[in-house]
This record gives sequence, C-alpha cells and structure tokens, in this order.
Amino acid sequence: MKTIHAVFYNDGAWFIGRCLDLPVTTQGKTLSAAKKNLGEAVELYLETWGSAKSFRPTKEVYLTSMEVAA
Repeated sequence: MKTIHAVFYNDGAWFIGRCLDLPVTTQGKTLSAAKKNLGEAVELYLETWGSAKSFRPTKEVYLTSMEVAA
C-alpha cells in the first residue's frame, strides 16, 4: 500500500479529485465515489507509467489560499 496526497472539491454537480503526487485527476458524483475513482486512477497510472516501487510521494503538503491580481 502507498499513501498519496490528494485534494477534492465540489464544482456543483461533481466532486473533483486531484492527486498532488502524480499527474492524475478524476471525478465522481459523490465525495466517496471521487475518492474511489482517484484511487483506481492512481493504481492504473502506476501500472502503466511507473513502478510502484519507485513511487515517492511528496513529504509535506500545505494547502493555503492566496490573493493574486486579476
């Protein structure tokens, strides 16, 4: 088993899940479905593009809000 870092948000109709360790994003109608789908997508990514043995997740993740000029 590997631990990944992910962020989930609701866009109104769907929950979007994005892995912070790998370029994998998915969605689901519920948060639970989005989590399940992201787990399956990460497993497929590792099977297809990289070895699970060489997978090294980010050590620390910080979530913050920032203001930018728009």
